[in-house]
Amino acid sequence: MVIIPLLAFDERGYRVGYGKGFYDRFLQGLTTLKVGVSFFESGDDIEDVNEHDVQMDLCITPHRVYDFRKSVIR
Repeated sequence: MVIIPLLAFDERGYRVGYGKGFYDRFLQGLTTLKVGVSFFESGDDIEDVNEHDVQMDLCITPHRVYDFRKSVIR
């Protein structure tokens, strides 16, 4: 499991982070569980997603766990 820092995320599992692409490069090709942690709920769709951006598998917030593997929000 890799815990990924983030500033914001959308309901598709894409995030805006701190690393200027560092985490996306690190995560390329990894099959491990990718988990974000946020104090806030999901926001609007992140529009500047490119082919190098890696989606999270889960995001944990104080009120919900978003599971992007099944496209189900719990």
